[in-house]
Amino acid sequence: MGYSRFTRQISPRTLRGYQNAFDLLLKRYPDITTAMLSPELLSGFFEWLQTRERTVGRGAIRQGVKKSTIATYWVKLTKFFSWLVLKGYLTANPLKDKSLEFPRIRYDDRKYLERKDMKKILLAVSGTVYWQNDLIRTRNIAIIAVALYCGLRRTELLSLKVSDVDLTHGRLIVQAETSKSQMSRTIPLNSEVRQSLTNYLDERSRSPILFTTPFLWVAGHQNTALKSEGLRYLVKVLAHESQVKFHLHQLRHTFAVNFLHNSGHNSFKLQGLLGHRSIVSTAIYTRCLPPEIVRADIERMADIDNMV
Repeated sequence: MGYSRFTRQISPRTLRGYQNAFDLLLKRYPDITTAMLSPELLSGFFEWLQTRERTVGRGAIRQGVKKSTIATYWVKLTKFFSWLVLKGYLTANPLKDKSLEFPRIRYDDRKYLERKDMKKILLAVSGTVYWQNDLIRTRNIAIIAVALYCGLRRTELLSLKVSDVDLTHGRLIVQAETSKSQMSRTIPLNSEVRQSLTNYLDERSRSPILFTTPFLWVAGHQNTALKSEGLRYLVKVLAHESQVKFHLHQLRHTFAVNFLHNSGHNSFKLQGLLGHRSIVSTAIYTRCLPPEIVRADIERMADIDNMV
């Protein structure tokens, strides 16, 4: 873990994902050794993941996991096994054996929010929910605006600092150390985000609390940053009030699909805005574009003058 954290500069959140995948492998095979690692053993592990029963929520029993979850564990274990090969503990990575096939994921799992649902959420955060004061109200409006119009990941959103926001030039910087891709990027702010951030920062500056925390989102009456639990509670309140069942990452999906729609399906621009290392990751969003979005493009092909 020290190699990944300090040499490869992998974020603590990603490291926890690696640890969880390895812990699950140990749960299935408590006495496993490197000599036992084989394509057959790993095949049995993934079969176990898809059939085991587990308790979720308030005592509900659920069997198996999604293919996307299988793929996540596959990727994390592959990286760990590659490190074992690099260090000489393994002669070959068992998950790269040709007898194993990487799980095929349904790309329509990446669900964006429709316009009517986004309107309900925006109405809830700005008007129908009674927040404890204007600071919290403007903070929550700004959080949803940044998530929806900038496409940030949860960790990136929570890690923002006041110094990362440049309202004069209308841009926001995601620092490399807070990004999953370990790359910094600059995102232009539209008028909606600029106004919501302006309102929030004005309320923050007028607060009787002297906020010295460098982080952008403050936690209510304390001079500390908003935590993941607080953000999760915000989403829970908005989902209840708006009657729209959603999770925060869907706002990133919504940003991606709408950007593709309004930019002429420019995946390369979107890649930079989302902070993807590979265009392959960005291409996933083109596969889940609804038919209505590309209908006009198809219709233009009916004119012979628009053909190549």
